[in-house]
Amino acid sequence: GGEQQRVALARALAPRPRLLMLDEPLGQLDRSLRERLVVELRELFGRLGTTVLAVTHDQGEAFALADRVVVMRDGRIAQSGTPLEVWQRPADEFVARFLGFDNVVEGAVTGQAADTPWGKLPVPEETPQGPRTLLVRPAGVRLVAADQGLRCTVAARTFKGTHVAVRLQPEEAPRLEAACALRAAPEVGDTVGVEFDPAEVVVLA
Repeated sequence: GGEQQRVALARALAPRPRLLMLDEPLGQLDRSLRERLVVELRELFGRLGTTVLAVTHDQGEAFALADRVVVMRDGRIAQSGTPLEVWQRPADEFVARFLGFDNVVEGAVTGQAADTPWGKLPVPEETPQGPRTLLVRPAGVRLVAADQGLRCTVAARTFKGTHVAVRLQPEEAPRLEAACALRAAPEVGDTVGVEFDPAEVVVLA
């Protein structure tokens, strides 16, 4: 697998092309091999000065390889920018969900807060007033005592290596996800409260 990919890329790069197009370049490799090859490829492309256009459905691969990311939808550009720009400021709900963010909710902005099914969410200054679509990154969903904030039941938890993804079910609102430290994640069935970090709230539209 990995050796075949290296050989194929070496052949493609041998003529030192100015532009190289790759289709799912790491798609058939296991995770550890893919991560090693990403580092090698970035170093190689930089050394050769080759511009690479890589097509992939793996957002992790795209963000690791690219200096600029273009998210496509139905043949049109939904958003383009550096990996950091796209990650921090998804252009709309489609891009947010493509990146794996599911904490998307409709709300009505009044002043510096939005009324949503999850309660009031803080929004950045100068956010346009009225109906808006909002994203709360999982890192911005803070778990507190059950008698504080939005009351939720822990519906599921998934080990992610660096953190635990905790799925939360409010009493009368859509589910949401929190990213918890490995040793601080609650158990399935626990009742917790939720508060929101203003720095992790993004107004999508």
